[in-house]
Amino acid sequence: IVEAGLLHPGDMLYCPKGTHAARVRSDGSLVVGDLSGSIHKVGAMVQAQPACNGWTYWHFKTDKGLAPIDVLRAKVRAEMN
Repeated sequence: IVEAGLLHPGDMLYCPKGTHAARVRSDGSLVVGDLSGSIHKVGAMVQAQPACNGWTYWHFKTDKGLAPIDVLRAKVRAEMN
């Protein structure tokens, strides 16, 4: 998603409820305070859960509100076909 230019280092992602926010790093990983790692790992850590589907948990801001980053992944996959 970062390589495709759909998200950029420094962009913010949000959980569906807006209680957690994460910053995108240049390698596509996320940072929340002292926590860092993959979209899945950081999503699980901020929720204190053993696992998380980061594609559906993390959202980006659009003109119509928050949308899951899975929308961006689907766009990249569609362009590859």
